Amino acid sequence: MNYRDIIVFDFETGSRDPLKTQPTQIAAVAIHGRKLTVQPGGYFNSEIRPILDDEKAVAAGFDPVEDEALAITRKDRKKLAKAPLPKTVWGKFNNFVNKYNWKKTPYFAPIAAGYNINGFDMPIVQRMCEAYGPTDKQGRQTIFNRIHRIDLLETVWMWFENNPDVKSLSMDSMRDLLGMDKENAHDALQDVKDTANLLIGFMKLYRKFAPTVKFEKAFADGNIHL
Repeated sequence: MNYRDIIVFDFETGSRDPLKTQPTQIAAVAIHGRKLTVQPGGYFNSEIRPILDDEKAVAAGFDPVEDEALAITRKDRKKLAKAPLPKTVWGKFNNFVNKYNWKKTPYFAPIAAGYNINGFDMPIVQRMCEAYGPTDKQGRQTIFNRIHRIDLLETVWMWFENNPDVKSLSMDSMRDLLGMDKENAHDALQDVKDTANLLIGFMKLYRKFAPTVKFEKAFADGNIHL
């Protein structure tokens, strides 16, 4: 049984390569692992100042910030130039996440959750931890639980991969399918709220139906699938 809290988080960025992109915003919501409710003080949201000069960005090993990305996320270069530096934001985010690590050990660290975090957001987390901490002796991130992770993209794939009416598993497609408002889509805070609603909905569904399925010795009669 899970007693760890869950942090649903999202980066907005200036380009698409998670290994070189510059974050422009991070937001998160902390979910109680048993109650599936938002924890007290459970929201985090901050813009992040990228390197806006293209040559300096490339020299530092990053992708330049793309105008197309700024248009999608509705970010303004002048405003971003006044945003807090990445190190400052990451320190505050680390403190936010650590509030919900109730034993203050890597094993009980909150579980990271999000939409396509395995392919995009977690590589950025690893980069940020390498730059600003925390990491273990092998250089691996320790801000989140290293064993458990919830990627809602994989969850919706399991539910809809056999549905011919679902043509895309993008977050915007899920919003259309489920009747979620798209007005503030691609703002990190709105994205984590929508993703958290998906997470809570699916977890409640699992908790309702899982007890009705007999798992114990389900393959004992030799009726296996391989």
